[in-house]
This record gives sequence, C-alpha cells and structure tokens, in this order.
Amino acid sequence: RSQKVKISASGQSIGGDMLVSRRIGFSGTPSDLLPRELGKCDYETGDDGKMLTTVLNSAIVTHEMLQDDWNVQSILKRIASSVSPRYHA
Repeated sequence: RSQKVKISASGQSIGGDMLVSRRIGFSGTPSDLLPRELGKCDYETGDDGKMLTTVLNSAIVTHEMLQDDWNVQSILKRIASSVSPRYHA
C-alpha cells in the first residue's frame, strides 16, 4: 500500500522556527541534535547514571530470550496480545 500524500517532519523542523517563533523548552531524549535555534543541549549531571540504574534494576525491568526465528511481526504480535505480563512503553 502506498500513500499519495505523506506528512513528516524532523525534530529540527518541529522544534525550530519553522512552526513557531517562540518556545520555552523542548522535550525528548537528551542529544546534541536539538533544533539549532535552541542552542547547545545542557545535560543534567547524573542523568545517564540514573537511566542506567533504572534499566538495570531487576525489580523494574525484565528480559527474556527470543527464539532464533524471531522477526518484527512476531514480537509486535506477542506484545499486542500479551495479558500476562502486560507490556508498557
């Protein structure tokens, strides 16, 4: 299936002057890929460590091994139809 019209935009377009002339902030993954108009990213000291502490905490995050024949469709179907555990993004 193809689309005759497609609307897309990058973070630069959405956060830059193209859509609005004034912004008070920009939410997203800390990165130096901020819209140019916002200047340099100001990283909060310790944020990387906090994120790693969270994703490595077995009380919060679990993992499971997938079969060798997995594919994107099978993972999405498994997530969408799972009752226990319920998956959260």
